[in-house]
Amino acid sequence: MTDAQATRIARLINIIALFALIGVLAGSIHLQVGVGEQPCPLCLVQRSAMIGLAVGPIMNLLWGMKPAHYAVSILAAVAGSAGSIRQILLHINDPMGTGYGPAILGWHLYTWAFITFVIAIVGIAVLLIWNRPFTVEDRGVLSDTRAMRVLALTCIAWVTLDLVVIMVTVIPECGLGMCPDDPPNITGFGDIGGWIFVLATGVVALITALVIDSRRSRRSRR
Repeated sequence: MTDAQATRIARLINIIALFALIGVLAGSIHLQVGVGEQPCPLCLVQRSAMIGLAVGPIMNLLWGMKPAHYAVSILAAVAGSAGSIRQILLHINDPMGTGYGPAILGWHLYTWAFITFVIAIVGIAVLLIWNRPFTVEDRGVLSDTRAMRVLALTCIAWVTLDLVVIMVTVIPECGLGMCPDDPPNITGFGDIGGWIFVLATGVVALITALVIDSRRSRRSRR
């Protein structure tokens, strides 16, 4: 395997990881914006950790593969795992035994979040063992082909937009103080409306990526 092939594979792994995180965030955002279920403080901790988990791959794609970038994601995954475990323990101690929020395949979202964080930590550990991408002069995905650049920029823009949505929607719930432990539900866009909102975010991210790449290409020709 050449250095270029190792770098390309590492970039693709980071892009796939970002799309996986986007899928997880899409479910939580749909639950809030579509169904109208407001997140609890521990839910916000886990969502914030998901965003933090995406920071490592974003840094890898923009500035090249570095162990320090993966370390950022590991720290975020540890923080998210703590929030997930806390909510799982609250579920275990729940006298009603019903848990909090909807369940998917019998497990609640905070359990799936914990599994996601554990998979992330194990996956990053494997990538750290594979040190080939760290030994080459990687200047980031912006030096790659147009398809790779647009794909990577779409992921980055989508995660950024999700962060904006989380920040904006939490203000009416929490204001400038502590978030309520059991926030009341709101009137959402509905199930279909929620998914349309999620897909629209992806479309905006793609358009943003195309615009950024187009402007960058024009500047490089000058």
